[in-house]
Amino acid sequence: MEVKVVMRSVLDGALGQISDETLLKNVIEIVKRENPEEDTIKTANLVSHIIKEMRGEDLLKADKKYDNNFNNIVAGLMGSTCYMKDNFEKLYKRTEDQILRIANTVLVNGHHSTFGHSHVTLQITNIPKSLAIVLNNEKEYNTSEKSARYTIMKDINPKNNALFDKWMEIFNRKIEQKYNSSLASNFFDEKGIKIKKLSQENARYLIPISTPTNMVYTTSFRQLNYLCHLFEKEIEQPSNTYYKDLKTDMLDFIDNIKMLNLYIPELEDHKDRKLSLFGDGIADSIYSNVYQTEYPMSFACLAQAQRHRTLNYNIIESEYNPNYAMCYIPPIIDDDKKLKKEFIGDFVSVKDTIPQGTLVNCVERGTIENFVLKAKERLCSQAQKEVRDRTFATAKEYTQALYSTKEKYEKMAKSEFVKSEFRKINKAKMDLTEELIEKIEPLTKGSRCMSGYKCASPCGFKEGIELESMI
Repeated sequence: MEVKVVMRSVLDGALGQISDETLLKNVIEIVKRENPEEDTIKTANLVSHIIKEMRGEDLLKADKKYDNNFNNIVAGLMGSTCYMKDNFEKLYKRTEDQILRIANTVLVNGHHSTFGHSHVTLQITNIPKSLAIVLNNEKEYNTSEKSARYTIMKDINPKNNALFDKWMEIFNRKIEQKYNSSLASNFFDEKGIKIKKLSQENARYLIPISTPTNMVYTTSFRQLNYLCHLFEKEIEQPSNTYYKDLKTDMLDFIDNIKMLNLYIPELEDHKDRKLSLFGDGIADSIYSNVYQTEYPMSFACLAQAQRHRTLNYNIIESEYNPNYAMCYIPPIIDDDKKLKKEFIGDFVSVKDTIPQGTLVNCVERGTIENFVLKAKERLCSQAQKEVRDRTFATAKEYTQALYSTKEKYEKMAKSEFVKSEFRKINKAKMDLTEELIEKIEPLTKGSRCMSGYKCASPCGFKEGIELESMI
C-alpha cells in the first residue's frame, strides 16, 4: 500500500501555507502579464534567488512547510478561539510558539475537537477493498474510489480472475438476449458499452473483497489519528476474523501515516469506541420518524450503501461467518436453473477468498428524511441492481408498517373506552403518521422519476423505470 498527502486545508494570513513553487509561479505570471517581453527563465532564476534571500533574513513570514505543525497550529488557534479576549485579528498575531503551547494543552486535556478543523486528503494506492469498506463506514469522511462497476480491477487472484472473465461473457450474452429489443432506447447504446458495464457489475460478485483498489480519502486530522489508534486495538486483539485478516494491512496503513508525520500518540479516542463496520443486531424493526431494519446484502451492495453517509450500517458481528455464507445471485440468470447452479458452484470454489457477492446480515439505521434522500438516488434504473431492489423493498416495508401504526392510533382515537383527552392525543399521532406515509408511499410506485424526481437525462427504459428489470 502507498499513501500520499495530496491536499490540506489552507489558512489565510501569516500562518497560511505558501510553497516556494506556488509563490514563484505567481510572481512569474504577474511578470508575464505586465511585461510579456521579459525573459521568463531569467526572471524565474532571479525570483528564486530573491525568495531564498528573504527566507534567509526571515522576511517571508507567510511560508510554512507542510509538516505536522500545520495541524497543531490550527488546533492551537481553534483552542485559543474558545477563550480569546479580543478579536480574531489579535488572535492571529500570536507567535507560533504561543499557539503550539495551546495546542499541546488541548491535546493533553482531551479537547480533541480543535484538531478536527484541519483536514487531510490522502491518495491511497493498492488498498484492499476490505479495508476501504472499513474506512468508508466511519464518520466523518469523503471518498472517491476506483469503481468495480465501471472499471476492470487488477491484481485479482488468478482463479477468481478466470471466473470474472468467464461470467463477463455469460452476463453479456444473457443481457443482450433479454434486452436486445430495447437497444433503441436511451438506456442502451448501439456499441454495447452499457451492456458490458452491466456484465462487469455482475461478474465482480466473484472477485475477492481483498482485491486492491485506489482511492482518495479526506478526513479530519483528529479522525485520521483516531482511526490509526482503533486499528492498533484490532491489530493487538482482533474482534472478528474480518479484522484479523486485515491486521497486516492496518499496520501498513498506520506505518504510512507515521512516515507522513501525521500520527500523534496522544490523539486517541477515550470514549471506548470501536470500528463501526461490525456491531449488534436489533431487537426489533422500527419504522417511524426514525427507522432501523436488518437484512442480508452482499459486500458489493454494502459498499454502495455506505455512500449514504447520513445513514448507519453495520454487519451483525455475532452472525458473521463467511465459511457458511450464501451468495447473491444476479437476477439476470434467475430464469436459468443450470446457470444459477453453475454460478453457485463457482462461488463455492472460491469461497475461501470471500468474494464480493458474499451475503452478510446487516443493520441499517437512520431518519425518515435521510432514507428518502437515499431512495431518490438509488431508486433508478442506473443504480446498482441489488441496492436498488433492497431500497425498494425497505420503502414498501416502511409504508406497510406506517399504515399499521396509523390504524392502531385510528382505533384508539375512535374508541369510546378511551378518555377524550387520550383520544385527542391518538388523533394527533394518527395525523403525524399520515404525514410520514405521504413521504414514503410515493417511493413504492417505481423508479424515483415516478415519485416527483425530475431526471436530467431520462433513460426511456420502461422496465427500469418500473423497477422490474433484471439488470
